[in-house]
Amino acid sequence: MSEERSKELLAHYAQNPIDFTWIPSPNQHSYRWRTTEGRWVTARRRIRNHQTLVKAMGNDVVSDLYVSTSRWLDPIDLPRLRDKERPHPILLDHLIVFDIDVAPLSQKNLEKARTIAIGLHDYLRNDPSMEFLSCSFSGSKGFHLFYLDLDRDKFAIEDPKVREETVRESRKQLLTRVLEKGFSVDERVTADTRRIIRLPGSIHGTTGYQCTVITLEQLRKPLKALLEDIPRTDSAQKIPKRARKPKKKSKKQPRRPKTVVETRTVQQYMVEASTHVPGTKDRSVIMMWLPRAWGSGQEALENALEIINEEELGQCSFWQQGNRILMLCPLALPRSQVVKLFTSYKMSKRAAILKEREHDWIRISNVMDEDGDWQDLLEPIGLYGNDSASTTSFSASHLELERRMGVHRQIASSATFAGKPEPTLRIAVRE
Repeated sequence: MSEERSKELLAHYAQNPIDFTWIPSPNQHSYRWRTTEGRWVTARRRIRNHQTLVKAMGNDVVSDLYVSTSRWLDPIDLPRLRDKERPHPILLDHLIVFDIDVAPLSQKNLEKARTIAIGLHDYLRNDPSMEFLSCSFSGSKGFHLFYLDLDRDKFAIEDPKVREETVRESRKQLLTRVLEKGFSVDERVTADTRRIIRLPGSIHGTTGYQCTVITLEQLRKPLKALLEDIPRTDSAQKIPKRARKPKKKSKKQPRRPKTVVETRTVQQYMVEASTHVPGTKDRSVIMMWLPRAWGSGQEALENALEIINEEELGQCSFWQQGNRILMLCPLALPRSQVVKLFTSYKMSKRAAILKEREHDWIRISNVMDEDGDWQDLLEPIGLYGNDSASTTSFSASHLELERRMGVHRQIASSATFAGKPEPTLRIAVRE
């Protein structure tokens, strides 16, 4: 995340108090947030208003802020569902929540989400078992609808575990009914009593838009007018009118005799960085585009985090371009260790390149075609991984590269550095 966005986030929570009056008994909900370094934090104190929220956040620069959809007798340090040693927590209430997202982010898809939200509310408005509470723009790809559960019998069940299981089953039945009516909602949210949802009044760390409570009248406004009502940071991203369509794989055609035609080679230009730590003999960093086999987007990132934490690589930086993820772990590791790591995680091709050439060139920019048009913006995601103390030196040049690419990390005073500070870069032309 850029330094500019981090400053905007700090200023937002300092200057824009979050309104908690829309949610019943806010101090009986749990709160979680993700910092700009990618670290997840659960509030260790009750939060009832903006002042207590700020105290709980302390010095954290909060990228994304969430509240639980459930209300608990004691919302602090909740045991997990599978925890059989600690007493089961007492569920007091569970908001009926529908998360309506249409990905990827675009004005056209937001309009689809808005239409779904309106249709769903119209369908539920006469349901005697619930009462409309609130609606919010998520800050990104859609909207959240909140309802109060008027059927209180299940919350009177004495056994806390049976009570929660009964509520979950009731939500599953409601979710099934909604899906069967053709309303596309996030199936993971509605029926989960342990779910967290973005807190209205907070900034969406990726888009820069505020998750905002809106009235039903605002929801029915044309999308362009609705978005004009939404606060945002100065660096908020521009929402494209249409999402970029993924390229369709061409169907195999029957073989035909080849005809010789005159073709024009299309050249693409990009910036590449070396994985070698300049000024050292055999030190290298781990820098790569995550393999497609790991999935795309969030799935690929989660697979990478498992390896990072397993190998104790500390915090690594990530960027996203479309569905692809670029990763950099700036520790100056012995090249043989990196080769061994690649081999152990079945990245034999990457291991072979590093072993043969003693370094690898990795694309770190967008791609520019011959007409000077840039394709698919490369955007920083932030730092992820356990912030473990390491005796391995950082690559000075790759820390500088990381900074230039919009990811800023705090370096401990005890940290050591290897190599020269200037990154090794080149402009490459591909056909």
